[in-house]
Amino acid sequence: MGYIKEQLKWLRFDGIEELREALQKELKKLTNEVIASLTGYPFILNGLSVANIYKIGIR
Repeated sequence: MGYIKEQLKWLRFDGIEELREALQKELKKLTNEVIASLTGYPFILNGLSVANIYKIGIR
């Protein structure tokens, strides 16, 4: 996520909606591989499994 923070850190937004739009724009640029690398840590997958959002071993 450091990359997204770098892209937005010097920008000034007039409101939360403008910030949301800029963040969504940056998130849409991420590839599936980048998203998987950011969210595939065992502690994240374990937390999602405990919350019954993700089944470990099933993708």
